[in-house]
Amino acid sequence: MADLLGIATSGLGAIQKALSTTGHNIANVNTEGYSRQVADFQTLPAQRLGDSYLGSGVEIGNVRRAYDSFVVDELRTRSSKLGFATSFESLASSMDKLVGDSDNGLAPAMEGFFNSVQGVASDPSSLSARQILLSDAQILTDRFTQLNASLLGFERDANSRITSAVGEINGLVENIAELNGDIVLALGSGGLPNDLLDQRDTLLMQLSEKVGIKTIEQTDGAINVFIGKGQPMVVGGTARQLVVVDSPVYPGRLDVGVAQPGGSTQLISNQLSGGELPGVMEFRTRVLDPAIAELGRLATGLTDLMNAQHNLGVDLNGQLGGDFFSTISPSISPSTNNTGGATISLNIDNVSNLEASDYLLVYDGAQWGLTRTSDGAFSSGAGPFVLDGITVSIAGAAPAAGDTFLLRPVHGAAGQFGLELSAADQVAAGAPVTSSLSLSNTGSAGVADLTVSTPAGLPVPTVTLTFDAALNVYNVAGGPGGTVAFTPATDSGGVTRSFPTLGGLSFTLSGIPNDGDVITLGPNTGSPGDNRNALLLGGMQSQALLDGSSATFGEAYSGMIGGVGVATRQAQANLQAEDSLMDNAIATRERISGVNLEQEAAELVRLQQAYQAAAQLVSITDTLFQTLLRATAR
Repeated sequence: MADLLGIATSGLGAIQKALSTTGHNIANVNTEGYSRQVADFQTLPAQRLGDSYLGSGVEIGNVRRAYDSFVVDELRTRSSKLGFATSFESLASSMDKLVGDSDNGLAPAMEGFFNSVQGVASDPSSLSARQILLSDAQILTDRFTQLNASLLGFERDANSRITSAVGEINGLVENIAELNGDIVLALGSGGLPNDLLDQRDTLLMQLSEKVGIKTIEQTDGAINVFIGKGQPMVVGGTARQLVVVDSPVYPGRLDVGVAQPGGSTQLISNQLSGGELPGVMEFRTRVLDPAIAELGRLATGLTDLMNAQHNLGVDLNGQLGGDFFSTISPSISPSTNNTGGATISLNIDNVSNLEASDYLLVYDGAQWGLTRTSDGAFSSGAGPFVLDGITVSIAGAAPAAGDTFLLRPVHGAAGQFGLELSAADQVAAGAPVTSSLSLSNTGSAGVADLTVSTPAGLPVPTVTLTFDAALNVYNVAGGPGGTVAFTPATDSGGVTRSFPTLGGLSFTLSGIPNDGDVITLGPNTGSPGDNRNALLLGGMQSQALLDGSSATFGEAYSGMIGGVGVATRQAQANLQAEDSLMDNAIATRERISGVNLEQEAAELVRLQQAYQAAAQLVSITDTLFQTLLRATAR
């Protein structure tokens, strides 16, 4: 009877543990990261009885998690990719709304500015038209600086997100290391800490949302966690901390590193992949930097080209035009880790060929290497480097290996964009050269299309051209002197001549002059009705002057908006795809590890019936024992 009773009580005990496990599952149906637990029944060691063995009951051999490590690894991978896509798309969409705003964007301000230039060309003597031009020019400069400030605000936002993500990562790895210690201790004492394992998996999932991770489980149950290219973050019960530091190369930018013994920091920003943190840094590289550079290229091109043409005109006071917009200077930033003495200069030679890119100049110990960061194009040598409309010159003392300079011809240039003119009469609407025909001329000599190409040699002196019919030349008095060939028989329809030393003056001679006919060229002393330079300024709106002379100002800005828009659409599509893949991964885990209430309810009924049967066996055992006692009673 004792064996039968033992079998019955073992059954009651084992079934009670199984019931507790099922109840634990039901209670945690809504617990994040909980894995369904399964109580495994196993027979107790059989007792030998003669030549055979007699069973001695049952016990719970193990309470295990319904768990598949491959599914969980896939879930973490999908979590990292989704975290990356979410942070990238969030920032890209916000920027897309900013630059694509039809009311507050740059396009309306540029349109208004060039309309006002055309207004001055239509009525060059009107001070009110000129004042409207200055007002619209100020609106344009404000819009440039505001848009640039807004873009730089994304840089600050990215820095804030990086700092926050690093703080969360550090907290998570500390908790994972602490759980590693608890799990190792529990396993060492023979226990199976399912709930602790679930908690650690939940923390690993949260960590994977922040940054891509790789894990390796040790034989003692601890999990080692690595990021980047094998950088250990958790080893057993020890956690390492990430640090946020100022970038040694990019001013105002934060980088991520790992503190090293001795106080140094190993930067790992470019090694990270997957998760929210790399998503922010990828947005900064792929979307933000190109947008700031594109805006800066537009500001630099508009400033340089408008100033160059405005310098070739005269204002209402007869003075040569000054700069219309404030001069923009490129920036050069030496790395804070530089130890050599080299000095670098950067000059913009041709704004039409400028690329919307930064450049990294690095000395490798033997020669310099210049990398265009937008596409990785590389050139090397001793310098100077001439490319993309810029010249990079190197001087000073000897450089040290590893010395790095960040060259930014256009990045942030929109923040320097400003109006230089302060008075309406300073608008140089007129051309610097006028022409006149002598009243005593008897032929049909004519001159037209007076243009200049450089301020050097301006204002022009008074120059007279007197026709010599015998030699078919105009004798030049004043200026460069000499003669200008003109054959009426072949040139009467118009022929272009020039005086290179007088501002590159070019003009068209036509007609059939008689001997002694005189043409006078001279400085424009402020003709209020002269609109020739204003027409040239206004015509720049429709000319392809940027991007290798293939894009107008408006097209260049549209290109910037399009670039942000394309990146945003790609980010949205990627987010949608990753979201779907994440749902599939979650569903797969739930099928394996999730709690199904209907299944648990059925298990409760089955265990209840088994428990009742075991209890009945106890009752039968008692009855048999009592019968035996009565049979042997004296």
